[in-house]
Amino acid sequence: MGKLVVLTLLGAVLALIGERLVAFRQRTNASRAVEPVDLPNCHLIEGLENGSEDIDILPNGLAFISSGLKYPGMPNFAPDEPGQIFLMDLNEQNPRVQALNISDGFDKASFNPHGISTFIDKDHTVYLYVVNHPHMKSTVEKFKFEEQQRSLVHLKTIKHELLTSVNDIVVLGPEQFYATRDHYFTNFFLVLLEMIMDLRWTDVLFYSPREVKVVAKGFSSANGITVSLDKKCFASRMFCLRSPK
Repeated sequence: MGKLVVLTLLGAVLALIGERLVAFRQRTNASRAVEPVDLPNCHLIEGLENGSEDIDILPNGLAFISSGLKYPGMPNFAPDEPGQIFLMDLNEQNPRVQALNISDGFDKASFNPHGISTFIDKDHTVYLYVVNHPHMKSTVEKFKFEEQQRSLVHLKTIKHELLTSVNDIVVLGPEQFYATRDHYFTNFFLVLLEMIMDLRWTDVLFYSPREVKVVAKGFSSANGITVSLDKKCFASRMFCLRSPK
């Protein structure tokens, strides 16, 4: 009788895992055939051979691009090279990218940029916030953009116990932002289990120097986040958050 119970439970577990694996392949379109598409108005931007993870465009047409992300389980084109932030002027007829120099004192060797967001202060100073994964941890780096020098001055590293597995951010004001967490676990094998079982345990955080709190939860790998033009609504995938007054 005991063996029958064990075999029954084992069969149920294997059936559940099999069903979850099939569902996971469907969610990720793993079996979809990719058809070539002719895009006559698109052209290759040289210099981004290591991929581009995120882009944020200023009102004047200058665009910041994060590149070189190293992420567990994902292919990387330059595993031994640090990530970079590129600048591209979209006002040009044939835009080109330029790698931005980063000020001394910042650990460039472990720079692993993910999501980015900009904030323009009242004096027109541009600040770039970058999700960074040094040694596979999560921090948010605050830079000041020097347009004439085409460089970034590192100002601060933001850390918090809730800022784990951060994917993307959108900045509201000075050191105030929403952040998405794409995984609940940090261990690679537990992350894999989380994805296969479709555990909706990820969330969206609000960060400020005075408080850090979860503002939305129950998502399957919360990913990119953006803000409406009136800055009253912040959206990620299929939900909308009203900006705090």
